[in-house]
Amino acid sequence: MQRRSFLGTLSLTLAAAALAPMRARAADVPKAAGAFVQSLADRVIAILKNKALSKDDRVSQLADVFLAGFDVHAIGLFVLGRFGRDVPEAARDAYLQTFKTYVVETYAVRFNTYAGEQFSVTKETPDGPEGAWVFSNIGQPGQEPIEVQWRVRQIESALKIVDVVVEGVSLIVTQRSEFASILQHNGGSVPKLTTLLRDKIEELKKVDKS
Repeated sequence: MQRRSFLGTLSLTLAAAALAPMRARAADVPKAAGAFVQSLADRVIAILKNKALSKDDRVSQLADVFLAGFDVHAIGLFVLGRFGRDVPEAARDAYLQTFKTYVVETYAVRFNTYAGEQFSVTKETPDGPEGAWVFSNIGQPGQEPIEVQWRVRQIESALKIVDVVVEGVSLIVTQRSEFASILQHNGGSVPKLTTLLRDKIEELKKVDKS
């Protein structure tokens, strides 16, 4: 369980990080995406290994990395699914802001699970004219690594990771399914989902401080 907690933490944190804005030619996107993901892994693991950082500082740095590069708007709307149609702008904006905080706090409580796992990109394949799948292994020396796939898109002038697949399971599809269940039990109300997420954020903050 501890291993999976770390993998989930590292995966979403890496998915959120970003290199300096760059635009690659279509033919160069897979190779650029591979280098992009490997650099992100190096950056995140360096933060996790820095014993000079306090817990709060480490969480803050990883949260900054996450919020700087994760396409929160697109992912947040995707996980709403059909319930996101015709949502008033004010309610949508409130949800998206809360969703950002919710994701950060969800993984903040798992940032202490790093136990020396190593990360390596194994291959890249094209995914349309401006996208790529990057395959990687994460694990400790001597253990069977877990394969994690990163879906990278060139969005405007930057490469962004738009999904992470761990052992065949899409993290954003999983989140969409969880939110759909909540919304179905609350009349499809996005404001109600936002309120529930805010309550969960407060619970997570208490766990992180315990």
